[in-house]
Amino acid sequence: MKRFFTMITMIALMLVLAVQPAAAAAKFPDVPTANRFHDEIQFLVDKQIISGYSNGSFQPKRNVTRGEAAIMIGRTLGLDGTKRNTKFKDVPKTNGASGYIAAATEKGIIGGYPDGSFQPTKQISRGDMAIILSRGFELQLGSKRDFKDVGYNMKASEAINHMAGNYITTGYPDGTFRPNGLVTREQFAAFVARGLSPEFKQRTQKKDGYAYDLTKVYVYGQSDGDLQVTYKKVSTKFVETTFTGFLWEFKHLGTGKITYLTQDESEEGLMLAYPLSSGELELAYPIKVNSKWQPGLDMKARKTITGVNKTAKTPYKTFTNAVEVTDNDGTKHYFVKGIGEVKAIEKSGKTISELKSVQ
Repeated sequence: MKRFFTMITMIALMLVLAVQPAAAAAKFPDVPTANRFHDEIQFLVDKQIISGYSNGSFQPKRNVTRGEAAIMIGRTLGLDGTKRNTKFKDVPKTNGASGYIAAATEKGIIGGYPDGSFQPTKQISRGDMAIILSRGFELQLGSKRDFKDVGYNMKASEAINHMAGNYITTGYPDGTFRPNGLVTREQFAAFVARGLSPEFKQRTQKKDGYAYDLTKVYVYGQSDGDLQVTYKKVSTKFVETTFTGFLWEFKHLGTGKITYLTQDESEEGLMLAYPLSSGELELAYPIKVNSKWQPGLDMKARKTITGVNKTAKTPYKTFTNAVEVTDNDGTKHYFVKGIGEVKAIEKSGKTISELKSVQ
């Protein structure tokens, strides 16, 4: 029995050491720059959200425990991590994670088990991780992306959908999310970093997609003045719902009027929508000339791909690889990979909007 408690104490100590804030930015010998999550890990180390072990390693492939997850999300959100009593029978005040577990529980971010335990040393599943991060970041936007192993009746399905809608996860190449799988330290670091920074969210985007670049600022010229398009974190209200999170801000530089929209790119195509509402399919995939679709709820509206490798002249530059989409009223839209829509013109030839700059 004594040996058992000694082992538990050692595990608890390892948990605390693994997430102690770094005094200075650390470089880990087991996280070379070739590691796909090197930048995300360093980003969180710099923010003192996570650090390595006493031997100088990070152990990126080591699985994350529930206690570690509570500490990392707690540090991310600035929760009070002061050690204190909790309502869980297996998390006393002396547990290094007790403060963050208590704080995260009070916020409704994480919970325990029916038997009154928290099981801090239990390895956390990808599904439970999605729930914790979705609650912690207050994610509200969904995605058209479907994972073939995530059913609608699954406990974590909504959270996983919100993770995809906020550019935090894309799942695995085989179209699965693997909700029952475990989460490694490098994976958890990547998910948290994506929740915080558009730079890391952008890394989830399709390399050959037609969506806006989340790290860029676009300016479009219109007949009534310039429109600036920026992806940023906002706090605003839509009807009766308060929204805090990342959105695309469309700001008229003359009047200051702001409209918030979301953009979602999936296997179906490129969707543009008002937050927490239905949207329109701006571009249908796969790209194929003469492909037609109903973009939204309007039963009469139709869009058709009328050309590829089209030339679109804009003040920013002349594109020769644009996809041309024509509405049933004759309006033409031009989309370019890695940028998004670059120009729109009426049937008469009058320009509606055109790209002026990308920064």
